[in-house]
This record gives sequence, C-alpha cells and structure tokens, in this order.
Amino acid sequence: VDYVWNIARRRFGGRLHARNDGIRAFVQSVRSGYWGYYLPDQDHGPEFSEFADFFATYKATLPVTERLRRISRAQIIPLFPVYDGKRHQLTINVRPPLAAMNNCCDAQIARQINEVIEKFVRPHPEQYTWILKFLKTRKAGEEDPY
Repeated sequence: VDYVWNIARRRFGGRLHARNDGIRAFVQSVRSGYWGYYLPDQDHGPEFSEFADFFATYKATLPVTERLRRISRAQIIPLFPVYDGKRHQLTINVRPPLAAMNNCCDAQIARQINEVIEKFVRPHPEQYTWILKFLKTRKAGEEDPY
C-alpha cells in the first residue's frame, strides 16, 4: 500500500522523505526550491515534545516549526484540506504565512502551532485525523486516555 501511495505522491515531481531518514534531506529539498509539507501535530513522546494547550485539554507537540523555518530559509504557510463527500470536492484552506517566532520559547511555539490547528479544525472537526491518538502522551502520573 505504501508503495502505491508513494508513486501517486511522486507523480508530479515531488520528493518524499521518510521520518527515519532525519530532517536533513527535507531541509535540503526546501532550500533547493521544493515545497515542504510538515505535519506539526506529531507526538514523538515527552522527551521531544512540549505539552501545550489543545482545545479543552493539552497534547505533546513538537516545538520545531520555528527551527525548521529558520534552517530551511522558508516561510511557514498553514493549510488544511477539507473534503466535501457530497460534491466530491477537496478544498485546501490556506492562511497567511506565520510570523517568525525567533523570540519564543519552545512552549510558546508549541502553543502557537496548536492554535493554528484549532482554527482549521474547529469548523470541520470531522476532517481531523483523531484516530491517530494525538493525546496519547500524557504528563507523568496521568492515565492513558485510550
């Protein structure tokens, strides 16, 4: 299945970078003019994440968006696809580029990213991939909500 999806994703000349390969190839691609698509709501566990507010709770959020922007020398343009099953139409919602967060700490960066995600998800909660267990990593002593 992954093989078929990768062929479809490369069909228009894009590049794919496996998470296990690290971030260097992604950064080099963006620097050389390719668009980079990074999902900032990933949960890589408490050692790599900041706990930041997310809707009525919190989640472990990778605070690397600003560092990626800086080392890639790129703008961060938030987008969120919404599929309308009745019309069989995909709409890509795009927001203005994020302002640089040079003076923000990791916790502030994580919260700002979660705020952007909330703005996209709030009108279309059914479109978000809740099945991925984004709230799995909890603070020490808290129960797994799943």
